[in-house]
Amino acid sequence: MIYNRLKNLRFFRTLLTLFNNISLHRKIVLTYFFFIFMLVGILAASIYTFTASTIRTQSTFSLQQSFNQASSYLTYKLNGISSSSDMVIYNVSLNDILNKDKNSYSVMEQVADSKTILHLMKSLQESEDIKRARIYVPDQLIYSGNGVNICPLSQAASSLWWDNLFRKKGLHLFVGNDELEDIPYRNQKCIALIRAMYRQNDYSELSFILRLDIPRSTVESILNSANYTNDSCTLLLDSRGKIIAGSNTTDSIPLSEENPDYLTLPAFTADSAVKIQLSGQSYMAMQTLIPGTEWNMVTLVPYSSFTLALTSLVKIIIGVSFLILLLAWFLSKPIAHTITRRIDLLCRYMQRTKDGILQEAPDVIYRDEIGTLYENYNFMISRIHTLLRENYQMGRELKSAEYKALQSQINPHFLYNTLDMISWLSYQNKSAQIGDIVYSLANFYKLSLNKGKYIVPISDEISHVSYYMKIQDLRFSGNIHFITDIAPVIQQYSIPKITLQPIVENALFHGILEKKSKTGQIKITGKLEQDKVCLCVEDDGIGIPPGQLNTLLEPCGEKERQEETGSHYGLRNIHKRIQLQYGEYYGLFFESAPGKGTRVTILLPALHVDELS
Repeated sequence: MIYNRLKNLRFFRTLLTLFNNISLHRKIVLTYFFFIFMLVGILAASIYTFTASTIRTQSTFSLQQSFNQASSYLTYKLNGISSSSDMVIYNVSLNDILNKDKNSYSVMEQVADSKTILHLMKSLQESEDIKRARIYVPDQLIYSGNGVNICPLSQAASSLWWDNLFRKKGLHLFVGNDELEDIPYRNQKCIALIRAMYRQNDYSELSFILRLDIPRSTVESILNSANYTNDSCTLLLDSRGKIIAGSNTTDSIPLSEENPDYLTLPAFTADSAVKIQLSGQSYMAMQTLIPGTEWNMVTLVPYSSFTLALTSLVKIIIGVSFLILLLAWFLSKPIAHTITRRIDLLCRYMQRTKDGILQEAPDVIYRDEIGTLYENYNFMISRIHTLLRENYQMGRELKSAEYKALQSQINPHFLYNTLDMISWLSYQNKSAQIGDIVYSLANFYKLSLNKGKYIVPISDEISHVSYYMKIQDLRFSGNIHFITDIAPVIQQYSIPKITLQPIVENALFHGILEKKSKTGQIKITGKLEQDKVCLCVEDDGIGIPPGQLNTLLEPCGEKERQEETGSHYGLRNIHKRIQLQYGEYYGLFFESAPGKGTRVTILLPALHVDELS
């Protein structure tokens, strides 16, 4: 369809004429190189598309894994600090001390209590995650001027975090280093957890404030572990965009010179990798809210670094494709020369032998090397068609002779045994059974002859074998159960005549009757599988040994063919008949388990009986 439309285009016709009139050598070179170019292009595009998608998925997954692990670990660390603060906030002894009546609180008691408080604070500092533990107590207490672990509430009231603490009603407040008041001991930057506790008998009055300083280096080491590449950056930002802490690669992000402590990010989805634009540059970004804080953890990866593997992949694909095309160009010339030389030689042989292919070619239009082949090719076609018709007729006659020879091997013992059974039944005056047997026998042979037709519907073949089994059931006193389960859709598909009966007979005499009990079941099932009909004959007889099962369809000698009678009508013959009629992909297939039974599968094409009539 597309080619026919292209032929109507003047440009295409001109191009086609030029192509067909150039030498065959150039045609092969151009065609060879064109198809190599197309294949390399398609292959390169396919490799890039598939690999790029995989690389992006893996890179995104790795970024998310690193980010999630770091955020989980940071959350774990901060939760650990919060748990440590609970030990102080809800410490009974500390609350009893700081809830004492100040009017009756003697100096000696205050000195003793200060030691208890200091011991509690220093015990918290034994954790590697807590640089300093501090408690703010009322100014009236004489030990409020400690200045290191115990400080007055007035000092806390002047700090930057005071209002935020009470905005959160004294609950967990994490603050950055810039909001902490300067104190002499602090020689490194920290972040802090601050909590307030009220007096037990008056919740309107503040009892104390606990502050735990966490080294910022601890947080920064966790943020460093979230960096996906060497030039990526991970930050801890508060709700205003102020940088609380960051990894050691903050130089890779464009911070404002006027306000370098703040970073304004565009809005994007949390907990997933998203491409964003920041100051004209592209980044892959992830963010998540750290539970228990008002801080967001953010990772920024320069997009060029994130796609570095893709860039390398493109360079490799382009380089390899160029080398392949260069090699194809240099190889096409000797290949074309080899092909044209062979075609010239073939033309001379074809002129002498006048032998060739089956289908006639169109009239010769273009005068190139192939044009010479056209003349001789068309001459040979008429000869070949004649030979094919002769061979086809001979083949049909050969098949017919083989079919008739195979059908002539029908075992006559069945008829003798049936007539003998009728004779015995007549002595016993069992006229009803005699009538059933005669009716079944008549229909059996009527279907066997079937007006000389070789191909019959499956429904007729099922009726044929049913009449046979009805006679055998009477003969063996009802010990043989015969079941059919045939899908209606396959009833009118074709099957060579007398295919099922020999297989059922074999199952009866060499399967079930070889058992001690002389009883059993034979079942025939049939269904349609795509464009094939599958019939199965199953019995629960003694089965077939594996060694014998493998030789059932092997060719036999002359002596064995002469002895092959009765139920040995010949599974090989049935298999051969099916293959002669339908082809080598069809026939009989065997499965057997000694002591359990045998299953014979007959595979046929799904052809309606009228198609072969």
